[in-house]
Amino acid sequence: MEIKNIVVPQGHKDPITIIEGIAPNPLPLFNYQGCQYTALDVESFCSLVKAKGARLSAIIFADAAGFTAILDDTVISRKQDTVTMPYTYSVQAEEWEPVLSSGGTAFALKDLIDYIKRCDAATIDGFEELLVAFKNFKYVSNVTGDFTFDNRNNYTFCVKVRDAEGTVRIPQLFLSNIEIYKNSGFFQRMEIEVEIYQPKTAGEQPLIKLRCPKFPRYLQAAQAELYSHMKNDLDGWLVVQGCPYAK
Repeated sequence: MEIKNIVVPQGHKDPITIIEGIAPNPLPLFNYQGCQYTALDVESFCSLVKAKGARLSAIIFADAAGFTAILDDTVISRKQDTVTMPYTYSVQAEEWEPVLSSGGTAFALKDLIDYIKRCDAATIDGFEELLVAFKNFKYVSNVTGDFTFDNRNNYTFCVKVRDAEGTVRIPQLFLSNIEIYKNSGFFQRMEIEVEIYQPKTAGEQPLIKLRCPKFPRYLQAAQAELYSHMKNDLDGWLVVQGCPYAK
């Protein structure tokens, strides 16, 4: 059965027709599954929490994987809305990842020069000097004897270019300025160690390995900086160290 009612709302001239009746088939109940937002940087995470969260009943968690926010902890009749932010590397950190983790990477000389050339003086302290030191090997026809260390922490090689003899010095470490996490704005001066794999035969070029043994410390500092940024931006919200779900 269908019933039509025509009403004129107060303050309006145009009437509204209201139709009441029974649907031909029962409609399924709407079951709200909650909304799970994902942010890729700390600014977006904080903006989502402040825009969608209830300050008095929201809980923000921080753990080794990133940040998670339950936007309203009083919800019990349905799945809760959440915001998550996994720790996401910046483009620069992704480029340096082979050097920063897994014990570093050994490069053939040409590959190393190409790798360093993609950087600039803002990324590597003493960029031009470092690049020249590696390029000097490009013209070496013979590496003679063993390499030694000098008091300025350089590898010193005896070399021969055609009929002329000389030396090439490569630093044992250099400093790079790298932003680990996406849009964090937190750059760290990291010590990149240089390890030389000595040539075994005359005319053979050495392999040069770059690695960063202190990277776990730098990673921990970058996470602490993100946590501090998030906590300051969400001043007055409940922020805890922990995980909201059992693993």
